[in-house]
Order: sequence, then structure tokens, then C-alpha cells
Amino acid sequence: MVRFKSSAMRYTRIRKVLLLSVVVSGLTGCSMVGLKAPWDKEPRPDYDLIAENLVNSLAQFPHLNPLMATVQVAPPRSRFEREVEGELRERGFKVERVKGHEGLNRVTPEIRQVKTDTGVQDLYVLSVGQLSVERQYDVVASKTVPVSEQIIRGTRERKITVDDEIFDASDAQYSAVAFKSYEGPGIDDMLAPPEPSALDWFNREEPTVIKQNMYETMTSNYRGVFSGFEDVDQSILVFPNDSLRLGDVNKSIIERYVAEMDPDTDVLSVIGCSHGETNISNGNSLLALGRANRVKEALLFSGLEHDKILEEGCWAPQLFDEVMPRRGVVLTLKRQKQS
Repeated sequence: MVRFKSSAMRYTRIRKVLLLSVVVSGLTGCSMVGLKAPWDKEPRPDYDLIAENLVNSLAQFPHLNPLMATVQVAPPRSRFEREVEGELRERGFKVERVKGHEGLNRVTPEIRQVKTDTGVQDLYVLSVGQLSVERQYDVVASKTVPVSEQIIRGTRERKITVDDEIFDASDAQYSAVAFKSYEGPGIDDMLAPPEPSALDWFNREEPTVIKQNMYETMTSNYRGVFSGFEDVDQSILVFPNDSLRLGDVNKSIIERYVAEMDPDTDVLSVIGCSHGETNISNGNSLLALGRANRVKEALLFSGLEHDKILEEGCWAPQLFDEVMPRRGVVLTLKRQKQS
């Protein structure tokens, strides 16, 4: 019995020591657990407001008009990505679900960490194709506010209205836009060095049908037709400088599209492109339309009917990388929507 009593007394003393330790730890404040406790966590910025703010700026570019543009979105893996997709849909964008990096208007939302004078700060970046907008946001007095100007990359400077009225509080000095150079991947050249001039091709007696330049209209000449179709596949056929030479790589791509195509439900969109300097007089329009017709010829030779190939051109003396390739053809397989 004595032994048992002694053990019980020791146990009682140990409990008192432990209890005292817990009380002391609690009285010391947040030094041990306070910063990790859920009631002390710093609030995260409102991703919905951030997505709305960034998408609003991108939607002011003509080629990203929500009523006309189709964007490609991968399955969201984070709350910020879900909010971006929701905002795109709410504004009226046609959203196509993709798994990889395909699509000219591939949407990529990111939260990067950058070093600033005040420490490490989150930078919110939203890219659509090669056009991107980025900005820093923070939580001040429990409210999400911008803490930097917007930076837009991948396009020429134009007037953009920053919608900061959606924030309950914001600093007017940050309600500005700065245009900076594109920092993402470029359009790869798949073919050999430049070929000789293509002037001989244009001297043929066969007439070339000239449609409206997509660079000027920012919409397809076949917009009405395409409204009843959805995109199935898309590739960029790159041509050498000042050339209409198709090349083996492009021929193999065309063969794949012909094999995939169902003549009963599908059509092919063929957009010839030429942007930037050229050594040919009126070369941009000639090359753009010539490349579109060169691809159309190859498709016809493969056995497709003329009315299944809808060709047009996009050209300008300045670069247009954020929307169309410099010297190539955008080939898109479109399938009739099921009613």
C-alpha cells in the first residue's frame, strides 16, 4: 500500500507540473502557437476581385472581345484558377476545356512570389496566349486592394481603363497601366532557313480571292458559319521568310488533319498570316493569302471538297505575335455542334 501511495503522489506531482507548463505556455501569448492558430492567420486576398480586375483589362483588347473570342482553359487546380475561369464564363467568353498547352488563346493564371522593397510579395499574373496582365494585391484593414500598377506584356501600347472601382479602398497612384515586353516563350520555327521569293507563284493566271483582312476586323470572314461549329484541333504551319514553300513538316500536319476529318460534320479553317517586314512589295497581303491558298491546294489535292475549306488572311507590316504567327497558317479543324 505504501508503494502504491508513493506512486500516486509522484503521479499527482507530475500532473501539477504539466498543468503548470500548459498554463505558463498559454500566458506567454503567441510565441509558441499564436501565429499558427487559425484565428491568427492573415486573411488571403479576394481571388474573385483579382480575377475580375485582370480579366477586365484583357477583355478591352479587340481580339479578346468576350462576344467573339474563344479561350482554352485547363481543369483548375487552385482557387485562383477557378475564379479566373468563372469570370471568363461570366463575361461571355467561349471557354474550351483542354488538357495540355494547345490553343492560341490558352489561359494561364499564376501566383508568383517576387521580391520588393517591403519583402516578398505575391504577383498575380493572367496570360491569354502571349498577352498577359500582372499586378500585386494585398489585404489592408481586411480589404483586398491593389498595391502596384498593372503591367501588360505581349502587345503594342493602347488605352486601357483599369477598373479599380470594384475595390472598397484603393490608392489612386496605382490605378495605371504600364506596357512592357513579352517574357514568355516565342513561336518556334519548324522549318529550314528562308527560301527564295515567292513572286513566281503570284504571277500565275489563277485569280486569288481577296477577303477582308482579319488584322483590321479582328474577326473571321466566316464568323456566321463558324457559330455552328466547335474547335476540335488546331496547329500552326510555319513558313520560311518570304516563302510559300510548304515543307515536309507542314505536309505531314495536313495529312493528319485530312485523316481526322469527317466530311459530313467537319470544316477546316485556314488563316494565312504574314506580319512584320518583308522584301516583297505588298508582300504581307500576298504572302498571307498565298500561304492560305497553298494549304488549301494541298487539302484539295488530298481529296477534300472545296466548300469544306474556308481560307482567309491576316496581315500587317508590324508584328502581331500576341494573336497570330508572323509567317504561317493557322489550321483549325471545326466540327458541327450537336443540336
